[in-house]
Amino acid sequence: MNIFLLLKAGFLGFALSLGALMLVFFIAGKFMSTSGRSFIRVFLLAGIVSFLITYVFLHFKLTDYRDMDAMLFLAGCVGGWLSGIIAGLTHMKKLLLNLHR
Repeated sequence: MNIFLLLKAGFLGFALSLGALMLVFFIAGKFMSTSGRSFIRVFLLAGIVSFLITYVFLHFKLTDYRDMDAMLFLAGCVGGWLSGIIAGLTHMKKLLLNLHR
């Protein structure tokens, strides 16, 4: 089991997730002029966008690895994505709301 591949994939999934969350909140605040009360709606939109970005990234990246390494990379990236969504909903709510304003 390649632990460095798992850590790399987890960090990539986490970074893709939080990057997409921040980007969607920034765009929703600047260009769509939504209010701060619609945090859950914007967060759901950001979650869907981050899922699609992670899916497209995995679609192209998994062809580079062998079977066992690909499954390990997939598990790490999905775990990192989920932890990014949870961290965005709990710990980064203030930062996301500041990007939203």
